[in-house]
Amino acid sequence: MGRALCAECGVHRNICVCDQCSPIEGVPMLWLLQDPKEAGHSKGTARIVDVCLPSARRIVCRSPEDLEPLRRRAQHTRLGVLFPSPHSTPVEEVSPGEIREWIVLDGTWRKARRLLLSNPWLRALPAFHFSNPPRSAYRIRKAPTRRHLATAEAVAALLDQTAPDCLSSPLRNAVSALVERQLQQMPQSIRHRYE
Repeated sequence: MGRALCAECGVHRNICVCDQCSPIEGVPMLWLLQDPKEAGHSKGTARIVDVCLPSARRIVCRSPEDLEPLRRRAQHTRLGVLFPSPHSTPVEEVSPGEIREWIVLDGTWRKARRLLLSNPWLRALPAFHFSNPPRSAYRIRKAPTRRHLATAEAVAALLDQTAPDCLSSPLRNAVSALVERQLQQMPQSIRHRYE
């Protein structure tokens, strides 16, 4: 007998959070560049972005050719990359309309950095970071610090700064629901590590 998977997000219904996701309209164009190993991960939050932001586009980056259409687009559109670096600018300093479309890297920190470094055109785009990021509620995966955000949390914080008229709470609510549902599936002997 097959597993009961959600037709919308493709994960098991026990951890599906589509019921917590509602579409957010009027957001800037968003591109999620995803490491292939992250694509099927049940703890990943890119699927939350997919459901809450119908206009967002996700590209699973298996080869440089996967990014070619976006590379060409970058030649005539003001794109910004949300990824901290020594030369990145605080998102809080972005003027309205300065960046038309945003690129968010989805994967472990090491894999996201490798994706950035392996694409010179991506490195050449303006990079941005949060000068004071919100504290992450996403405690079911390891991160270097509590200030490192899951993809959906980073997108919510990005919307708060660049599209303040958009309500980002559906993203945060879905992340909280995902954490709780993942914890419910864990044996108590493991769950206590995350609480």
